[in-house]
Order: sequence, then structure tokens, then C-alpha cells
Amino acid sequence: MIQARRDPKFPDKTRARVYLVTLQLLFLAILVEHLFRAQPVSRLQGILLAVLAALTLTLLVVPRRQLTTTWFIALLSLGDTAVLLHTMQSVPTIEPWITCEILLLMVAVSYAPSVPKIVLLSGLVAGSYALSLYRLGLFGTEHVFLLPVLLCLTLAFAGKARIVQAEIEHVTETEEQARYKTMTDALTGLPNRAQFLERVARAIQCGRADRDSQFAILFIDLDGFKPINDRLGHKAGDAVLRHTAKRFQACMRKGDIVGRYGGDEFTLLVHHVTGDADASRVAERVLAKLKEPIDVGEPVMVGASIGIALSANLHERPEDLIRDADGAMYRAKAQGKNQYVFSDQARDIPKEELKDRWRRVVRARW
Repeated sequence: MIQARRDPKFPDKTRARVYLVTLQLLFLAILVEHLFRAQPVSRLQGILLAVLAALTLTLLVVPRRQLTTTWFIALLSLGDTAVLLHTMQSVPTIEPWITCEILLLMVAVSYAPSVPKIVLLSGLVAGSYALSLYRLGLFGTEHVFLLPVLLCLTLAFAGKARIVQAEIEHVTETEEQARYKTMTDALTGLPNRAQFLERVARAIQCGRADRDSQFAILFIDLDGFKPINDRLGHKAGDAVLRHTAKRFQACMRKGDIVGRYGGDEFTLLVHHVTGDADASRVAERVLAKLKEPIDVGEPVMVGASIGIALSANLHERPEDLIRDADGAMYRAKAQGKNQYVFSDQARDIPKEELKDRWRRVVRARW
């Protein structure tokens, strides 16, 4: 449960293996010691001990990703319980069974991912023990007192797990809230530059894994914003930026991202782009939306110069594509503003930078 604080879904598999093997060896040692003390080991008991040794060996060879899954822990716990119950009738005292059952319970609950699964696995162990007591006619003996002990331990483990889970949820929620504040633009509520670059990085990774998962970056600089901000003041300028951000969001499909890159610059991440036409349609919707006046005490209008970079461009980092789209945006401004232009790497990027990008791409892929 300590590993769950770091990541409840992905415990440290190396430590898990050492922990489980240690418990299993202790279980095996205690069982063997009491069997040999009681009487010579029978053939059946020898077979059962061989089964127990095989379960221990399984812990050493099972793939790491399967090691702490619920089904494997359940299989291990039930296998140990079956061996324990078949040998129980040959040792008259309760002490070894208390020790062994507690060890089994620890194995069962240590890597159970949730409170219900802790209760389920613990119930399998305790239920098997109770059934065997009944079948062996031992309910009238001191062996039955182990059942309430197992129940109390189960409740203690489950309660502790719930406390730890609540602490993890609280820490995660606090971290997410702090991260949201640092990764979100305070004025518009859009992803800021850092978050937008992170989203582009994810899109690049998806594109490398799936060649059909292509996307486009639109870099937008508002035309006519500075005169409005200078003449009507920053309050009016902020209102224009907020209204513009909402209009950009209205132009996007589900899953696409609008970010504020800084000042009056916005960036769009458009997923599932098959060619220039898909990106062009988004740019045209943006330009059409901006033709509507914005009321900030008086009607004002802004336009947009848009640069577009497709993920088919030569790139290795999110900044590469942003740089391409930014360069295309400046060409859109130079050509008369209020229009969009696609990136032309041979034209927009200096030859030395393009060579450096080639080298970085080759190093990253080889």
C-alpha cells in the first residue's frame, strides 16, 4: 500500500516480487517446520509441499505486468490455502495455522487495488478456512478462534486501505488544482503556452505510433487589436480577448484544442487532419466568426492573420511546428492580413535551422 502513494495503478513490480517471494518463503518454512515436527511427512504432504514450492517458483518467473494483478494474487492465495488446509489435520495445535493464515492474508491484500477486492480476496481465504474446519469436524476445537482474528485483520487492512486511498485522492485533487492554475490562462480560461505545447507533444507521440493520426497547428495573431486596446483601454481589450477565445472554441470540433499563446496570439490544435482542406475549413470558420462585431461599450471588430503547419512538416519537437505556423502567420500579415497561409518550410525556415532539424529528427528516430 505504500507504493500506491506514488501511483496506485502501477506499483513497483521489482519490490512487489521481493515482498511476495519473502512472504511465500516464510509461509513455506513455517509449514515445513511444523509438519516435520509433528510426524514423518507422508507422500500426499510431500506432493502438497512440491505444489507450494512450484507456486513460489511461479513468483520468480511470472511476467512483471501480471505480478500484482488481482487474478494472480487470488490464484496464489487460494493455492496456498488449499495446501494449508490439506495439511491442517495432521498438526493438532492452532499456532502454525494462525501464522500461516495471517501470512496468506497479507499476500492477498497487499496488492489488491481497491477496498472491495481486499474484502473479496480476504473472504476467499477466510471462507476456505471455515469450510475446511466444517469438513474436518473441527468447529468445536480451538481452530475456530482463528476466524474472528482473520475477520478483524480484514477490517483493519480494508480500513487502512480506505484511509490511504482518501489521502491519495486528496493529494491528487490538490495537485490537479495547482497544475490547472499554472497551465491555464487566467483571462480566457484556455490552455496557456505550456499546456498547449504539452498537448502538441502528445499529438506528436500519437502520430509516431499511428501514421494515420495527423494534425494541424494554426497560429493566430489578431489584426486590429492594438488600436482597440490603446483607444478604449485594457478593460475593453480584455473583453475582446475573452469574446474571441469563445468564438475560436465555437469553431472547433470535440477533442480539438484552443490555447492562448500570449498577448493577442492564439493557437489551435486540430486533430484528424487528412490534408490541407481540413485545416483550411477551420481557418475559414475562424475568419467568418471574427466578422461579427464585439460589443465592449461600442461595437468593435478584429480580424486574424493565420499561419498553418501540418504534422507532415519535418519536426521533432512541438516548438518546431509552432515555429512553422508562426512563420506562415507573418507571411499572412505581409500579404494583407485577415487571411491564412500554409507553412512552407523551404521558404520560412533558414537552411541552417532546417539542417539542424534534420539532424535532431534522425537522432530521435535512430
